[in-house]
Amino acid sequence: MLKNLFGKKAPAAPANNESAKWRLTMELAEIEEISEKMIRKIEERIAALSDIEARLDKKASALEEIVAKAAGIGSAQGEMVDVRHRGVIALARKGLKADEIAEIFDMTKGEVELILNLQRQ
Repeated sequence: MLKNLFGKKAPAAPANNESAKWRLTMELAEIEEISEKMIRKIEERIAALSDIEARLDKKASALEEIVAKAAGIGSAQGEMVDVRHRGVIALARKGLKADEIAEIFDMTKGEVELILNLQRQ
């Protein structure tokens, strides 16, 4: 019988003509017991997976928020760089030298010269 496969012993079979019927009944009971255990384990794993899915959904939402904030910061930084570049160019047109402009914007002279060179192209 099935329980013998798993190391369990079934009660002794009756010694009459009902033996085959009794064995089938016992095996059916064992199959039902095993299937109930398997269903419980499957349900436990489904619940665990549902919990994991919920946590992943929360993390995905948090990550989306971070990405959205980062995109906003990136565009703000891009705007700041653009404003600084326009300021460098404006001061150069007014006749200030690269080292003077660099001091005003807290940049290196090389950065100012690069901006001006790129503007000329």
